[in-house]
Amino acid sequence: MSKPAFTTPPGGILVWGFVLMELLVFGAGFVVFFVLRAEDPAVFAAGKAELGRGLAIVNTVVLLTSGYFVLLANQRFDAAEPRRASNWLFSAAGLGALFIALKSVEYSDKLDRGLTTATNQFFEMYWLLTGFHVAHVLVGIPILLYFAWRIRSGPTSFEADLNLQTGSAFWHMCDLIWVLLLPTVYLV
Repeated sequence: MSKPAFTTPPGGILVWGFVLMELLVFGAGFVVFFVLRAEDPAVFAAGKAELGRGLAIVNTVVLLTSGYFVLLANQRFDAAEPRRASNWLFSAAGLGALFIALKSVEYSDKLDRGLTTATNQFFEMYWLLTGFHVAHVLVGIPILLYFAWRIRSGPTSFEADLNLQTGSAFWHMCDLIWVLLLPTVYLV
């Protein structure tokens, strides 16, 4: 079956509806974060001072690099190079796992210092927003691995391309959310 010139957005309309809903949920979380920060700026400033910005920046590079690898996987798939596409997806999933490992180090540090959701409103929002993001990355890693395996083990087709684009859209949503979380929670 040949690939039509254009039928729906990459990945299909349902995935974009899902992405929009997820962005709205995160958007609501950001609004609550900003409202609470406006009500008690001293608590939020003190909370940010407790965070390690260096590790957050390293994690940003890791996650954005994994997103770039997903882009390369799509390019290799479109060039009818499924093995190379699969390799890029495996690499992207590996970087996603590294992101989770680094986040675990960060979370362990916060727990060791007693910085939990009960500490104050800043840490309640920190755990809520970053934890919800981590949950998305944890869902995204097996999605990337599944598509990497599927592309490697089966013939390429429009259906496989649509599936790859669906997984890619989800992964890029994780990148976008993190790019918004970094300045909101760690930097500003």
